[in-house]
Amino acid sequence: MRIGRRPLFFFGCGAVNLLLYPLTPAEFRWVNLSMAGLAAFWAVLLTVEELSKGRRTKHRH
Repeated sequence: MRIGRRPLFFFGCGAVNLLLYPLTPAEFRWVNLSMAGLAAFWAVLLTVEELSKGRRTKHRH
């Protein structure tokens, strides 16, 4: 089972947003949290897509 670069990229983006959370002014911290949530959403969706794609190709051969 191999996960591609797209889910890892979005996971990294979410991690960077969470790491920057303490450095962000208090009035803009909601942006960090919402972007981390959006990145996590895409990382999960792309991981599920890649896992299901791998499962489909195994059954065809």
